[in-house]
Amino acid sequence: MVHRFTLVSLAGTVIFGLIFGGIAVRLVEGYALERQAFTTALYVSEFLARRLTPKDFYGDPSAKRVQYEFALRGVVGKAQILRVTVWSSVGRVLYSDDRKLVGIAFPPSAPLRAALLGQVRSVIVHVKRKVSEPPSDAAASSQTVTSPEASSAEAAASPRPAEGRQIEVFVPVRVPGAERPVVGVYDIVADLADLEPALARLKLSVWSAMVVGIGGLYLLLFAIVRTASKDLVDQEAELRKAFVGTVRSLVKAVDARDVATADHSDRVAAHAVEIGRTLGLGSRQVVDIWVAAFLHDLGKIGLGDDILAKPGPLTEKERRRMQRHPVVGYEILQPVPIRETIKLAVRHHHERWDGKGYPDGLAGDAIPVAARIIAVADTYEALVSDRPYRSARSPEEAVGEVTRCSGSQFDPRVVDAFLTVVGGWKAAADLAAGAASAQPARDRRTAQQ
Repeated sequence: MVHRFTLVSLAGTVIFGLIFGGIAVRLVEGYALERQAFTTALYVSEFLARRLTPKDFYGDPSAKRVQYEFALRGVVGKAQILRVTVWSSVGRVLYSDDRKLVGIAFPPSAPLRAALLGQVRSVIVHVKRKVSEPPSDAAASSQTVTSPEASSAEAAASPRPAEGRQIEVFVPVRVPGAERPVVGVYDIVADLADLEPALARLKLSVWSAMVVGIGGLYLLLFAIVRTASKDLVDQEAELRKAFVGTVRSLVKAVDARDVATADHSDRVAAHAVEIGRTLGLGSRQVVDIWVAAFLHDLGKIGLGDDILAKPGPLTEKERRRMQRHPVVGYEILQPVPIRETIKLAVRHHHERWDGKGYPDGLAGDAIPVAARIIAVADTYEALVSDRPYRSARSPEEAVGEVTRCSGSQFDPRVVDAFLTVVGGWKAAADLAAGAASAQPARDRRTAQQ
């Protein structure tokens, strides 16, 4: 759980940090640019208010060019202001450093229209080339808007090679005593070269604070989850011990009833686990097989000694009672909080591959794989063990019997895996025998030396 939490939460934290950090940087930068626009607008408005009168915004603009140049001489070149274009209240250029544009009326852009209604508007212009095209609308509808397009007034200005960002501020001109509230608009283009380093430091500070804050929060959350996970692991270990102890107690209860088959379930479980691993089953499936193999004969606890210890063959009635033990075991396990696969393996471990088994007559792949594995391990272990009604067979005879029943009683794939396991047993036995026979020879050589 800790590993999954680490990966998922780390990815989520990074994504959240990038989104939140980007939003915070945009807000901080937007506020800084808004204050810059306000400062520029206030500076130009107060400076020109003493130099221009209402009549300067009416009449022939060509005749007033000298007056505009005289008034703007104290503004352009200061406070990073590059140029100022003056618009009339009807969207006509009254002054521009490009004389060919003076007197021409252009369709007003969105920020220009807002300024004509008495609102200050600004746009951020990314300058990467000389601007010499005719005016076009700039998308701007907020106090400070970042836009890759130049506004109509920016296009109206004279060409100026530059790189970087500029701020274009549209300031409504209100002259006391004029017939209209707004008699014109100052279109101010200012360079942001001096502001960019401060913005860069501000962005770095925001990102640094974001990384430290979110990183610290993540580490705190990780520590809490790790501590909780350790507690859960410890509790799970205790529950597992309690569960295994309960399983062993149930198995010992069955063994106590049937002395002839004592430790039978332990050996069946060991064989079934080896077969399951040979088949390539997952660890959870192998654990389920191990538990089910331990409990496969649990239902025998309800049988009497007259059946469990009977030295001869069972009668038909006794056989039917014996064949009930898988169902009895399943019913005993019903209220127990274990996986259903374990309970079904206990119920169906006497089913046959050809459908002639009991209790439900399942066939083929309809039989749970755990039950098919336990069936092979149970049969082999029963054949090599002494029973009240017969003597044990040799391992070779038991393997031959299991092989003979492949495809009828047993799943052929499970039998193949069982034979692989048996081959491993034989190889290990041969290796042990070879080592035992070689030991006396080594002892003799040592004694001779």
